[in-house]
Formats: sequence, structure tokens, C-alpha cells
Amino acid sequence: MIKLIVSDMDGCLLDPNSKFPPNFMEAYNLMKEKNIIFAIASGRSIDGLNKAFGNLASEMTFISDNGARIYHKGNLLFEEGLELEDYKPFLEEMRSHEGLLPIACGRERKWIENNSSVTERAKNELLKFYPGWHECNFENVPEKVIRFALLYFDDIEKNIYPYFEKYNNEKVRLQVTSYEWIDVYSRNVSKGSSVKVIQDKFGILPSETMVFGDYLNDLTMADYADYSFAPSNAHPEVKERFTETIQSNAEYGVTNKIISCLI
Repeated sequence: MIKLIVSDMDGCLLDPNSKFPPNFMEAYNLMKEKNIIFAIASGRSIDGLNKAFGNLASEMTFISDNGARIYHKGNLLFEEGLELEDYKPFLEEMRSHEGLLPIACGRERKWIENNSSVTERAKNELLKFYPGWHECNFENVPEKVIRFALLYFDDIEKNIYPYFEKYNNEKVRLQVTSYEWIDVYSRNVSKGSSVKVIQDKFGILPSETMVFGDYLNDLTMADYADYSFAPSNAHPEVKERFTETIQSNAEYGVTNKIISCLI
């Protein structure tokens, strides 16, 4: 009996145009009827997730910032951020790559160093995830930093990540999360560790857990779920690690699978 279903958002639950599947509410209502906790595990910050789900957000569970924060029905269950000493070593690296846009994601607001560096294309991409942003020097972010997000439009895994891989250490994790994004957050957290937090909180076993993911930051979720599904558009490593490959996000694979399992 499934008690917890966790899905990544972009490239997984949402279609290639970042739209919800037409049968999303059918799947959602089935989960609700069966008292299944439905959690979204995303690199998005909580404000972006609340905006996306609207009125449903107050009754949902969110693993935001790739696991750095967990919310259940609007209440914060867990949070772990970064200290200046954790991310200061790679600030100059972030500033040295043309076309790379770093965003500091704080508790309440998002920060960039120079508004003039935000191209129209970057602005449209940012607005998918963040309602807005402010300007500051990254050595003086005026609130707790939960994570950094690095935006680059030309295969960030191939062209940018090799420069940053050396900054992975016992405190900081740098993770490629899509074709355009790298996230930087606490080494202690992941989407998988957040699934475990939710399981422990509500007494749920891996055998009662189903997860969906499409990219490298989703891999750890499979460690805590007996049932793991990757859409056919997923990264090859995810399809290899997860238990089953399903229809692509363009074919609404996540909601189709949920409905078929619960009917």
C-alpha cells in the first residue's frame, strides 16, 4: 500500500512547456482520497512552488531547494543552509565565466550581483522559478543563504561544471540539476535525505514509497523508495538507477503512472 508519492517537477511532472498534465487533478484527487502524502521534490524555492500550485499549496508537502528545506501543509519541517565561509571559495569562479548567472537563494528573497547582467532570456527563465530578485554583493547577502543556483544556457554539465567540481567538499554539494542549471547547497542534504525525513516523520516505509525523477539531483530518492520511475526523457543515469522507465513528460508519464497504480 503506497503512503507517500514524491515527484520532481521540471522535466518530470510538468510537460516540456512547463505546464501541468491535463489529468493532474485526477491523479491528485486519487492520492487525496487514499490519504497518500504527495510531495514535490524540486530545485525551486518555496515561493516558486507555492506560486505554481496556488490554492493546493497549503495542503501539500514540498521538498524545496533540492532538499535544503521541507514544508508540510505550509509548516517548515526542516532547513539547512550555507555559511559565507562555505561558498566564498568559489565566488570568483562564479564571476569569471561569461554567460554564467549566479543567484543566491535566501530565506525570503533571491539575490544577484548585477541586474544589468540579466538578459531577457535569463529573465524569462528566472521568472519560471522566482517571483523576483534583488541586488547585492555576494559577500554581504543580508539573510541566510539556503543555496546558490547557477544558470548557463549551453550545456552547463559539459561547459561549466568541470570548473566547479573541485569545490565539492564535506560541507558543499555542487549538483547539475538540468541542461541549464547547477545548484550549490549543503552536503548534508539531498532530495533523498528529505524523503527519509518525511518517512520518519509520518512512519512510512520505503516499501510504501513511490518516487519520480528525471535528472541527477533525483538519483538519491531511489535509495529510499522501493518504486522509482524515470520518464523516458530522463538523464541516462537516472533511467539506469530507477526501477522502471515510463512515458516521457510530454506524454504525461508521471500522472498516467500514478492513476494506473491507484485505480
